[in-house]
Amino acid sequence: MARYFSRHSSSVQKCLQDKETALELGSGNGYLSVCLLAALMGEGEEKNKIRELVVTDVEDHLPLIEKTLKSNSALVRRFSTVDSASKDSEHFSVSASEENSDDTKVIVTEHKWGEFHGEKSSPVSKGKKFDFIFGSDLAYRDHLHRPLIKSLQEFSHDDTVALIGVTMNDTKPKFFTALNDAGFRYERLADHLMDAEFRGNTFGLIAIQRRKRQ
Repeated sequence: MARYFSRHSSSVQKCLQDKETALELGSGNGYLSVCLLAALMGEGEEKNKIRELVVTDVEDHLPLIEKTLKSNSALVRRFSTVDSASKDSEHFSVSASEENSDDTKVIVTEHKWGEFHGEKSSPVSKGKKFDFIFGSDLAYRDHLHRPLIKSLQEFSHDDTVALIGVTMNDTKPKFFTALNDAGFRYERLADHLMDAEFRGNTFGLIAIQRRKRQ
């Protein structure tokens, strides 16, 4: 997915031109969120319009995500970490005078799939919706399917677009059956959009969206 963001940045910009909020699930080290921000850099009409990006994983991964974001200060000029007690700590790579109103607000926080906070102060509180949801290598174990789909349901509105990367050998057909049963439609991106080594049955990028109500 990182290579897709990099090599097809103009397509990514076009697809997300009307999106304002984004959520990464199962970030790991934060690298994919940095790649998305890089892909969204542009000028004029192509300029990044994502105003908020929430980067999530289990608590043990948050320090590594913070380290990655700090190492990419040209893209992530300011971000905050919200812990399990909804306490907010901010990290700056620029002074207040250097801040740009167009900079994306990046928030790092814990999210365990299928579990939702009732506190409105949480960046991933119950009832919050995002315009774009993404993540890679998420559905590689059967027991992860149900909680992952619950998070997709909770954080999606009717026009949300989700993009997930799956290793086809690890992600069994039952995951896609469960997606369909949960009210989602999905489509695998065409092979020509992938690097040669990822074409065929090795890896797939899956676009997911709620089925429109009749």
